[in-house]
Amino acid sequence: MTPERITIVKRPLFRYLIGTLVFISVVAIAAIITLNLTFTYPFITRYYELDVIIGVDHATLLYNYRRIIHYINWPWITTLYMPDFPMSDTGEFHFWEVMVIFQVLQVISVLFLGWVVVSIKKKWQLLAYFNAAANLIFVTFSAIFVVMMIDFNFAFYWFHRVFFNNDYWIFNHRYDPIILALPAELFMIKGIVIIGLLFLAAGVVKYQVYMRKKGCL
Repeated sequence: MTPERITIVKRPLFRYLIGTLVFISVVAIAAIITLNLTFTYPFITRYYELDVIIGVDHATLLYNYRRIIHYINWPWITTLYMPDFPMSDTGEFHFWEVMVIFQVLQVISVLFLGWVVVSIKKKWQLLAYFNAAANLIFVTFSAIFVVMMIDFNFAFYWFHRVFFNNDYWIFNHRYDPIILALPAELFMIKGIVIIGLLFLAAGVVKYQVYMRKKGCL
């Protein structure tokens, strides 16, 4: 490694600037993966007996849930249609906002993976940036996890205040009965899965850093 390269990696400001971009990208990937882990939903429907509460069988609930996931995932699906759940205009707009956010996350993820592929030969540099991102993950999401465990409703509320500039996410079940099929517990489990994936990724990076310092890599 040349002295110039060592200097670049050891500059904390520069390292954490790139590390922050890596942090955002890894969070985006974890969110996309978690969105598509649909096994959590059947667990929720059965554990909380949503079929009894809503009066819709498990298969129908899962079918409509998958339509939401497909709408969020695929930009060519321009209309969210759930045959068993009517929607208000504000409810439909909120789902559109969620779809836009996830499409932005998809773009970030693709650009990030492309950057990693292009930079793969500079393993020393990537590891420094990933290590900075791992530090940010542990600090940020440890705090978020603690808040979630103490008061999930508080965390849920502020999450929406940060990412949405309206109150359309506050559904009225009379006009948007789909909210009964999407209890807060589902989002709590999704949040825990995201944090688990992030901690796993950060742990792998920290292990790689440790092994490199030991001269094993």
